[in-house]
Amino acid sequence: MRPDPLVRATLALGLAFLAAGCDGDEAEPDPAEGPDVLMLFRFEQFTSADRTDGGEITLRSLAGKVVLLNLFGTWSAPCRRSTPLLVSLYERYREQGFEILALAYEQTRDVTQTKRAAEAYRSEFSVPYVLAVGSDVLWKELRQNARVVGDMPTFVLMDRQGVVRDLFEGLPPGREAVLADRIERLLAEPYVAVPGQDE
Repeated sequence: MRPDPLVRATLALGLAFLAAGCDGDEAEPDPAEGPDVLMLFRFEQFTSADRTDGGEITLRSLAGKVVLLNLFGTWSAPCRRSTPLLVSLYERYREQGFEILALAYEQTRDVTQTKRAAEAYRSEFSVPYVLAVGSDVLWKELRQNARVVGDMPTFVLMDRQGVVRDLFEGLPPGREAVLADRIERLLAEPYVAVPGQDE
């Protein structure tokens, strides 16, 4: 379902505000520091995931927060290298309304084995945020809307309204600061409840 005209207008104004800068400056953004893709879309088919510690988490339950989806595999060296950074970002921003939802994609189709691997990963890295089982439908929507190739890790940053605003495939050295900057910018934006989405 597409946002109604009022929501689209609100989002457009928010993006224009960001582009101009909070103090009204009109400096040109540095393309070298930009995200891999800047899209405006909501997930339609991916709405929930099974937590590795039991229960379910829904995107609707995260309304009002800036959310970073981390698509990862416990077997992936780049994913393992990025985890301490994610833990640091979570601890730095969680009191401001930031949440991380890490979705595990293992080299098995067995959900029980995936949950066990993810929980072992939690213990190894002292992961404080939610871990859940990844789904194929999430990759499908990312390919359709953002043309991702499926690198691990992939980071999807959503604003407080649940709109995808940034996407990073991998996190090469130097991009950590860019990700932190994008998180801070979205945290500074107000939350506008979307009728039918946040009820």
